[in-house]
Order: sequence, then structure tokens, then C-alpha cells
Amino acid sequence: MAAMKKLFVIAAVAVLLLTAFLYPQRGGDNGKVKIGAPDDTGGMIIHYLVHEKGYGDAEVQHDFELYPVKDCCSSTSQWALSSNQYDLAVMCPDAAESLLEKDGRFEIVSPCLMNSDIVVVKPGLTPQKIGIAQNRTHQTQIVADIFGQGCATAPMLPAAIPYAYEKNAVDGVVVDALRGFTMTGDKLPATPVEAGHITYVLVVNNSFKDDPRYQEFLDLFQQSVEELNNPDILIEEIGRYKNIDFSREEVNQWNRLGIKHVFTIPEMRG
Repeated sequence: MAAMKKLFVIAAVAVLLLTAFLYPQRGGDNGKVKIGAPDDTGGMIIHYLVHEKGYGDAEVQHDFELYPVKDCCSSTSQWALSSNQYDLAVMCPDAAESLLEKDGRFEIVSPCLMNSDIVVVKPGLTPQKIGIAQNRTHQTQIVADIFGQGCATAPMLPAAIPYAYEKNAVDGVVVDALRGFTMTGDKLPATPVEAGHITYVLVVNNSFKDDPRYQEFLDLFQQSVEELNNPDILIEEIGRYKNIDFSREEVNQWNRLGIKHVFTIPEMRG
């Protein structure tokens, strides 16, 4: 009897070890899906997916609350991904490309947001200097395309952009839409609306792709994209996400600026 009990214990331990090996959990996450997201327009779809679509196993972690720099292009944010802290993340294209060059364990799933960078300028001025977020090479090109090569750029932390604009340190800024709509001034699209400009992409840790929750996430993500492009749902979600009382006219301006959520995985298309 004692020998049988010992064999049972050994077998149970072996099963536990095999399970831990085959289905490892990320450190300290209790098996939850870890999603990194910015705290601006790019993170709104994740907020909606988790809180309104019921992706209950997810634990949303805004990188930028865990680390001192609120910037997906920062080395700390990319370190969080490379250290296997996240299964999925929403990142700007510059940060995503930089990550993929350094770490082959990740891939871009799909663009997820278009035209959410907007330009806010002081009325009646010919801009001489435009504030942009640091490490965003595409924003330098945006300034050159709109204002010409003679207009200078002033790279800075994203959180400092509204302050620099308010204090007249710059004549205008390239800024996230949700921040830009709270600022006074003329709102311009960062690129021609017809052409479109990808401002955020969805990135996956390849080790997560075999998890059945990944397909569930993709299904809910596609639903969230479609719903957030509905003006009524958008107004409600902006209120929940940022406590901003968005008006119908602001939604119309949002649409004129070409801001929209997208999802382009071929196998997910209707």
C-alpha cells in the first residue's frame, strides 16, 4: 500500500511538472493574458474590448503606468515586451518595427488605428516650430509634408507636448487625437485623409498564438473595431475611457480627420 501511495505521489508530481512545462505562465500573472497598451487613443480599443466585450481573462497593463516614460518608443516599454511580460501590445509602427528588428519572438498582427495623429496649430500663425513626440520619425515627415522643410521640429516626451503648446514654446504640435481635441487651435489631419496613415499596430508574442484565448481575442478585437467606428458607441466609450464629454460635432470632426479603427487580417475578413 505504501509503495502504491508513493507511486501515486510521484505520478501526480510528474503530471504537474509536465503541465507547467507545456503551459508555462508568465511570471506573476496568474495565467491572465497580459496586454500592453498606450494611455491615449491607441489604448481605447483594448479598454473597450476588456470592459465592454467581456474578455475576462485579460489583465490590461498600460506600460506607461508601470514605467516612468509614457512612450511606447521608449526602451523601457520595449524591454517589457522583450522580457516576456506581455502576450499582446498596441504600439506605434516605429516602436513595433524597432522591436521586431531586435527580437524575432514578436510579429505585427495588423494595423489597428488610422490617422489618430493630428496637427494642432495656433490660429493665424505661419508655424516655424512644431512639437513632436520623441523617436517618432514619421512625425518629422508629417511636419515637412504639411509645412515644408523650413519648419523646425522640437522632439519631446509625449506628455510634454500640450504644455509646450500652451506655453507658446512651439507654434503647433503633432499630437494624439484625444489629447488634441482638448486643446484650442486649428485641427488638421496629419496626412491626406484619402491616403491614410497607420498610427498604431497590434503586436503579438508568438508564444501566445497557440493559446485558444488568442483566437477569442482576435474575434473580439474585430467586433470592437466595427463597434468603435459607430459614432454613438464612440461617444460613449470616449466618456468611459477618458471622462471626456465628446459632442456630436467633435465626432463629425473626428470623422473628417479620417480617424478610424481597422483590422486587416485576411482570414478575419467577412
